[in-house]
Amino acid sequence: MFIFRKDLIYESYYYLFDPQKEVTSYKEIDAVFASFPKKAYVELDKSYLSKTKSSKFKYKRLLKRKEYYVIGRKDLHTKIAGDVQVKDLLPQKDNYYKKCLSSNEKLYWLMDKRVVYKLLDLQKELKKAGYNPKGFTVRNGHRYPSYNERIGGASVSRHILGEAIDLTIGDIDGNGRYEEKKDKKIVLELLDKKIIRNEGGVGLYPGTSSVHFDV
Repeated sequence: MFIFRKDLIYESYYYLFDPQKEVTSYKEIDAVFASFPKKAYVELDKSYLSKTKSSKFKYKRLLKRKEYYVIGRKDLHTKIAGDVQVKDLLPQKDNYYKKCLSSNEKLYWLMDKRVVYKLLDLQKELKKAGYNPKGFTVRNGHRYPSYNERIGGASVSRHILGEAIDLTIGDIDGNGRYEEKKDKKIVLELLDKKIIRNEGGVGLYPGTSSVHFDV
């Protein structure tokens, strides 16, 4: 609870003293990513690799050629697509994440810009069709292996590679209430027919308010 409240203090500070405009173009997304230092997998701290299980053989094979963005506490509140922030694409519920936040340690963020472009495309397509572009919550982006295992994610999940995003769908049509089949169908159809198409996958998660997409 203490860590959560501490995070709220930092978030309030950046809202008040470092207000940001929404990110509305690929060029702006590129600029945000370019503002973060990068480290290759082989340069990552051994403690990180061990604690996140990123050094396990089956994950090392996936990750060894990847470059990670180095994120500080102040970077977590940087907008990355619309008003979605960097922190929304990190495993905020994980104890390792909370520990880094509390001690102001750097976080390593593996995120593919292509899937962030798709997130922005979804916001734009919803607005264009007269729907609420903020009618969903980003629930998952990058998940390092230990967290992915803990929540029961697929062993070679696209989230481990930073190539997937999960959403919780809300009131998309703006009628003041969430109707699972109706609101979710709007998002799924846009993702399938206009945004992802043959460039990735869309996860349906029947019977829930969740939607997955990847590149």
